[in-house]
Amino acid sequence: MFYNNFDNVHGEDRFGLVGKTGDGFRENRQLVLPCYKCQQGPLVIAERNWVATNNDDSQQYQIVVRCVHCGAVDEFTVNDGREYQIGKLRHAHQRPSEQDLK
Repeated sequence: MFYNNFDNVHGEDRFGLVGKTGDGFRENRQLVLPCYKCQQGPLVIAERNWVATNNDDSQQYQIVVRCVHCGAVDEFTVNDGREYQIGKLRHAHQRPSEQDLK
């Protein structure tokens, strides 16, 4: 079985089955955080962009979110310097977590 594994998020087990091993911040998922502009939620993950590879070989991603009500755009970083370190939203100054995903 061949597949592209650019971000090391999927891996094969001994039976050749592909499973998810990375974080849950994927496109089209919702965060139950309020918007910095209109103070309503949820925020939708619009983009997931690869930024760099950290010193511990984890992949750093920029996550772009958009408010479903007013359309305001904000962003944060996953694996910010090391694995499982999540940065704050640029405008809202909140730190999202995987528990905020819906």
